[in-house]
Order: sequence, then structure tokens, then C-alpha cells
Amino acid sequence: MEFLSMDFNALIDIISLICVGGAITGFHTTDAGSGDVTGETDLDLAIPELWAKMIYGYFEASLILRPICDDYSALVKGKGDAINIPEIPEVTGQTDKSEGAAVLYGDETLVDTNILINKHKYVAKMFEDLGVIQANEPLFAKYAQAMGYQLAKQIDTDIIVELDDLGTTQSLAVDNTLSIADAETAVATMLSNNLDPVDCVWIVNTTMYADLLAQGMLTHTGLTNAATSGNQSQGINFNAPTAGGTVPTFFGMPVITSSLIGAATGTGNEVGYCVKKGAVAIAIQQEIRVQSEYSVDYLATKMVADCIYGVEKMTANKVMGIELLNP
Repeated sequence: MEFLSMDFNALIDIISLICVGGAITGFHTTDAGSGDVTGETDLDLAIPELWAKMIYGYFEASLILRPICDDYSALVKGKGDAINIPEIPEVTGQTDKSEGAAVLYGDETLVDTNILINKHKYVAKMFEDLGVIQANEPLFAKYAQAMGYQLAKQIDTDIIVELDDLGTTQSLAVDNTLSIADAETAVATMLSNNLDPVDCVWIVNTTMYADLLAQGMLTHTGLTNAATSGNQSQGINFNAPTAGGTVPTFFGMPVITSSLIGAATGTGNEVGYCVKKGAVAIAIQQEIRVQSEYSVDYLATKMVADCIYGVEKMTANKVMGIELLNP
């Protein structure tokens, strides 16, 4: 009770006597103190690291070329290494029938195109136990998807190689630009070879596609493109960017684009195509498959994705499409 009856100044004097050098033993203050603090660095090994779901370090290209090919896969499922496709030539030799003269019989020789099933592509990975055990996400499923995409991308790339060998070429007026005049020339070539634009398609690189968007070249049957005059036709402004960010048709033919088609400005570089659907044929003997097994030798899981197929252009004896080249 006597301690509690002290005045405030006397209490301060007692505290000052207890304190040494302005610090109270066992306390840590912002001004001073003794002893170390166990901080985050010291506890680093005890603090668990949390991992979010994995993301892909790439953007998948639009794989669109396989559907425009004639597919002969059913003929080679499980057997065979080549497909022979006979081609019946145009029958010629019509003549006037003369009175009393015998009929002359024509003799056309069949030709064939061969699709060789000679491509066996694979992607392989091996995962050691240490990595698999420590991974807390479905590692195999993510890698299987990435490996399958790589093989699908290779099929589209091989189709482009065949398109680059169509044999009929047309130089554009400006690099990576499909002008109306260029399109007119291409369509005239297709029509002169008895190819119906309804059965044809434009395949262009991304730069050409973006140019079509910028010019607003969205054409409809029966409408006149007024791109150079800036006029409007039935509510469509052909001198403005295309609404919706797509170019569905141009000169009546669908327009598709792929980032796998180059956009280099060198003279003679293929930057697009105008082709009949089926200008390239494909035969897939074994679709993309993913297999895995455990290796005791390496204490690891092995994964392999593979595909067996063949592609071939169908233009050996006739025009089936045009390679669009930079000037």
C-alpha cells in the first residue's frame, strides 16, 4: 500500500535505478534492447512454398490445315505403307462419224498419285522420381497435352511444305498484301482450270489476314466492293476495319490463317495460297498416342508421344491451287 501511495515522480526514479543504460533486460524496443529476433530468414526452411497450377510457356497455333485435306486414313489403318490414287484423264479424240468408216477407239493411260506413309514423328520425355514425387500437380497430363500439340503442329507444317510445291505461282503486287487485283487474277486462274470457287479456300499468313481486316474486305455475294471509293453498300463500309475481327469470305471463298505460314519479305517467298479443298491428301495410319512406362534402371517414368502418317499434294497432272509469292 505504501508503494501504491508513492507519488508519480518517485515511481519514475525507481524505474530509472532498475534500468541499465536506458534498456530493460529481456525486452526489445525500437530504441534499444538485448537478444536476437528469430525472423523470416531463420524460419525459411520451415515455411512451406505453395505452387499454383501450371501454365504453358507458349501459345498454341491455330491448327487448321488438316481439315481441308482429303483424308485417306481409313485405307491404311493397321497395314500398308503406300496408297495409290488412280487419276482418270480427260477423255479426248471425239471425231465425226463418216459413212461406212469404222469407229476409232481412244486409248487413255491412267496415272496415279502415291501417298507414302513414311513419316513417323515422336516426342519423348523422362521424369525422374524426385521430380515426380515433389510435383503436386498432374504433371503427366500437362506434358501429354503439350507433346500431343507438338505432333499436331508438325502435321500442319508438313501440309504447308506440300502447298509450297503446288507448281502454279502468282506474285503479289505488294509484300504480304492480298489486293483486289491480286485476288481477281487468282480467281481467274482457278476458273480457267475449271475449279469452282465454292470448293476453294484462301490460306494466308497472319500479316495478310490483318491487312484484310484493316481494309474491311468483307464481301458478300451480289455486293460490289467499294474499297477505293469509301462508299457504303447496303450498310457495309468497305473502307473501314471489318467488324467482329474476322474475314469469313473474300471473293466468295473462305479465308483462314495460320501463324505457321511465314511472312518474310524476300522475293519469291510463299505467303499464302488459293487452293481447292483436297489439293493435299493425308493418310494417318496411327493417330497421336501417348505411352508411358516405368524404368527401374533410371528410377524414372518414360513418356513417348508418336504419330505415323503421310501427306502428298494432288497436283501432279492438273492445277489444284496457286502459291501466292512476295514480289
